[in-house]
Amino acid sequence: MTVAEGGNVYLAGVNPKQIGAIRRQDGRIQVTVGGWPVYHYAGDTRPGDLNGQGIGGTWFAVGPTGEKATDEKVAV
Repeated sequence: MTVAEGGNVYLAGVNPKQIGAIRRQDGRIQVTVGGWPVYHYAGDTRPGDLNGQGIGGTWFAVGPTGEKATDEKVAV
C-alpha cells in the first residue's frame, strides 16, 4: 500500500502512532503498521476480508499494532 509523499493515512482501529511509512527502492512511499510494510491482497474486495491470510506461509493480515492478525483483530 503506497501513498503520495506527504500524504496522510488513517486506518480505522489503528492507533495513529503505529502508522508510518518507508521509502521503497523504487522511490515510492510504503505504508507501515507497527514498523511492518502493508500490502493489499488483490483477492480481498471488502474491509475485513482475509483471503490472503497465510498464503505461502509468508503473507498475513495485519493487526492494529503490526502483529499478525487473527480473525478477531484485523486492521481495516
